[in-house]
Amino acid sequence: MADAEDKAKYEQTLMRMGRKLQSLGQLLEQAPSHLVAKGFPTDPSINGNRPVIIDMDEMKALFDADAARNVGDTLREYHDLLRRLSGKGG
Repeated sequence: MADAEDKAKYEQTLMRMGRKLQSLGQLLEQAPSHLVAKGFPTDPSINGNRPVIIDMDEMKALFDADAARNVGDTLREYHDLLRRLSGKGG
């Protein structure tokens, strides 16, 4: 039972990571003038009064091999779990 719960947790984590990337990509395509990187200057005449702020460290952490929860490690752990669930061992 714990493995099924772990599988669902990994899938939820991966979906959240994917949504972050998908949302950023969509905004970069559709409304780049409303985006600003956290810590960078904004110009309300360009970005509007409430620009979307991208946390560069948060995005970087998704792919940083040293980050606690990055895409690579999460996928590896998820694949290991799927291997165990399928009975193929590791």
